Amino acid sequence: MKRVFSIFTTFALFGSLLAGCGGGSTAPAGQEGQAQQQAGPQNITFWTTMRESETVPLKELITQFEEQNKDIKVTLEIVPFNEAQNKFRTAAQAGNGPDVIRSEVAWTPEFAKMGLLEPLDNYFKDQDDFLEAPLNYSKWNGKTWSVPEVTDGLALLYNKKLLADAGFTEAPKTMDEFAAVAKKLTNGTDKWGFYHRQTEAYFTLPFVWAFGGGLIDENKQILINTPGAVQGVEFAVKLGKEDKVYPKDIDAANNYQNMNEAFKKGTAAMIFNGPWALSDILTGDQFKDPNNLGIAPIPAGPNGDTGSPVGGHSLAIYAGSKSKDAAYKLIAFLSTKESQAKMAATNGTLPTRKSAYDMPEVKANRMISDFKAVMEKAKNRPVIPEGGQIFASFDPEIQAIYKGDKAPKDGLDTVANAWKGLLGQ
Repeated sequence: MKRVFSIFTTFALFGSLLAGCGGGSTAPAGQEGQAQQQAGPQNITFWTTMRESETVPLKELITQFEEQNKDIKVTLEIVPFNEAQNKFRTAAQAGNGPDVIRSEVAWTPEFAKMGLLEPLDNYFKDQDDFLEAPLNYSKWNGKTWSVPEVTDGLALLYNKKLLADAGFTEAPKTMDEFAAVAKKLTNGTDKWGFYHRQTEAYFTLPFVWAFGGGLIDENKQILINTPGAVQGVEFAVKLGKEDKVYPKDIDAANNYQNMNEAFKKGTAAMIFNGPWALSDILTGDQFKDPNNLGIAPIPAGPNGDTGSPVGGHSLAIYAGSKSKDAAYKLIAFLSTKESQAKMAATNGTLPTRKSAYDMPEVKANRMISDFKAVMEKAKNRPVIPEGGQIFASFDPEIQAIYKGDKAPKDGLDTVANAWKGLLGQ
């Protein structure tokens, strides 16, 4: 997901991994030019940004790894997500980075540009088994810098019973259908067809992409104020201002929770949210029967365009590590289809390996399986070193647009100008 919710998160094969790694791992090839490796028993450090509760299956996997690799000891350190980016940057620049870092997807190209990560092209050989969008985040400047661990994205979550009671037997597939369903399920006071998060631009991206807009392309061309992007934001604004299918909620501190609570209580029939939210949503009265929760791809725009912002995390090696082979051996083990399936079944995360979706424990989880269709239509945010900074100027302008202080075109022009400065254009 995005930076706040490390959450939404998708849903073998390391061609030549080190023997004994288990689950299909193999030995890295071509170590010429790499930093000198430690000899003998090795201790490697691994920084994860998972919450403590999420590390239960991870710790079990690390124990298995150590049992299969008696010469490697793993020290796991939990680093709070909102501290990890700066902490790694500072430690790595001082020569004290961990051997393995769990990197949010937007951090990877930044760290790579700074020379803080080890290229993995000589290690990571079975890339065809990974979903395209998460894998894109691992690549920058012609090299591969990480292995996708988990992924996420926004889906259309809907209350099946509320839609069925209104005569809709399936999720809307187009934005026009989406608007029609939302209008029919709204009374304008305490029943809303949709609940839209209006203070974070991330939640408006599905509208931008559905109408043919974009963010920043591979040539660093800025697309956020193109006609399609403007039309998408205008459509989203109209849903609230004129059609009144969602309440005006510009309380930045609470509107994410407000959105989820309305959905859980049944006062909102549809929301955009990711897999990170499912465990909370399923505690709601409306979803005591989990089968009442519908999960569908974002509806398509007039020309068939659609998109959900891809997020997630990947595993990377610190460039200054003296145990790169051992570090990758751990990454390979944690990235097998078996390991990803175990993490998914326990934490509800979305594997990044295609083959993991064929594992019995993943196939048995309807929530994860349904998200695969979402991720197959998802889109990457800009895979550039500056990618993690684009929302600093985007969020305030989106808030101004939904408040009515700025027209969509004016707000998006301001964002485009800010991005030109960010990119040095």
